[in-house]
Amino acid sequence: MTRDDRFFLRDVQDVKHIFGDKWTIPVMVALAGGPMRRSEILTTVDSYSINANWPGKATGLHDSILTRTLRKMVAEGLVTRQELPDAFPRHVRYELRPEALDFLGRVRQVVGWSSDNAHVVANAQEFHRLHNGEQDACAHEECDLPASH
Repeated sequence: MTRDDRFFLRDVQDVKHIFGDKWTIPVMVALAGGPMRRSEILTTVDSYSINANWPGKATGLHDSILTRTLRKMVAEGLVTRQELPDAFPRHVRYELRPEALDFLGRVRQVVGWSSDNAHVVANAQEFHRLHNGEQDACAHEECDLPASH
């Protein structure tokens, strides 16, 4: 392993720890259009079909989880929190910082890989279904997986 490889792996781990939480990217996508209140973020993220094609229990974003996620994102410098002083009831808005918008733009470029390699994604989904004891949902000819029978 070269020195550059070691630095690359370290940087990958940094990105994974900052953005690898289940809800960080969905919250970022919700905020990409501009500042939002917590309740708007919750409604927007819950309207996404997260995990629709992946096995396992599909879960929605709960208020307490969103609160934790937003606190983490503010502390990490991804999001700003602005409380409007003259509003009653209290009016708090969240907004992506420029660094988070930059990251999201770069992720949009990388995510194109999944469209270009849909067969790899289908194989991965089927692998996870098989290893989580769920029904085969993929035709093996399309997924390039051997039959599990």
